Order: sequence, then C-alpha cells, then structure tokens
Amino acid sequence: MGVGQSWSDWWRRFLGVAADRRQKMIEVLSERYIEESRHVARFTEHADRMQYPQFRHRLLAIAADHAEHVEMIGEKIKQLGGRLLGVPPLSPSEKNSWQYLLEDLNEQQRSLAELLAQVQTIKEELPEVAELLMKINQDGARHRAAIRDMLMKSDPQALWSG
Repeated sequence: MGVGQSWSDWWRRFLGVAADRRQKMIEVLSERYIEESRHVARFTEHADRMQYPQFRHRLLAIAADHAEHVEMIGEKIKQLGGRLLGVPPLSPSEKNSWQYLLEDLNEQQRSLAELLAQVQTIKEELPEVAELLMKINQDGARHRAAIRDMLMKSDPQALWSG
C-alpha cells in the first residue's frame, strides 16, 4: 500500500469497485439517505399529533420501516467509503390528522417518482443499489396503502361518497 493511500481505497480496488462508479453509488445513496431520514422525522412528528391511537401506532411503524432503510443505506454508504450527511430538520406545521395523512400520502407519491427515476438511471450500472431501492419501493407500496386506508377512515365524507 502506497503513501497516502487508505485501506478503504485499497479494499475498493481489490473488490473491483471503480472510483467513478463508487462515487455515483454514494451520490444516489446519499440522496436516498436524506429522503428516508426526512420520512422518519415526518412520520414521527405526524404520529405524535394524531388524534387516533391506532393511526399513531401505524405511522410509528411506517417511521420504523424508514429508519431501517436509513440504517441499511447508511451502512452501504460507509462500506463504499462515503460519509453520512447531516439532514436538515423539517419545519413544523399545525394541521389536523386528515391533513397530516394527506401530506404524508402526497410525500410518499412524490418520493416514489423520484425513487423510480433513480432506479431507472442506475439499474444497468449499479444493480446492487437498484435492488436496495426496489426493496424500499416495495415497503413504500405498503405504506401508501396504509395511509390511504387511514385517510378513508378519518374522512367523514368518505362514508357518503360510495
């Protein structure tokens, strides 16, 4: 190992991860790390403000799933020699339970579009990262269905809309 060369660089070369490919993986994973971290904060905050305890419990379970994603992504970033970025805090807002759920659903749908675009961009070049993102997408499908269900149960007009 030469002067100025780190063990992580040596291992990356030994394992065949090229520097530009590694950097692209770190960038994609860092974006998702921030996104998933924000989801944890949002769902935890919204759970604290839920009127119904069963909704609070479901949102905390969704937050726990996102926290697991953050952990997996963080580990992958560290394995690649990257560093974890700080996540800016969310600005708090005052809404009712239904508005929080609608905001959560809209955020999940926006995040889905972003995630699928990332997968399409990297699936050929970075299949292992695309696989991790697809696992997150599968969890997201369950989360969106749970949020839709909570929205329907908390919307008084839903009973009359047929």
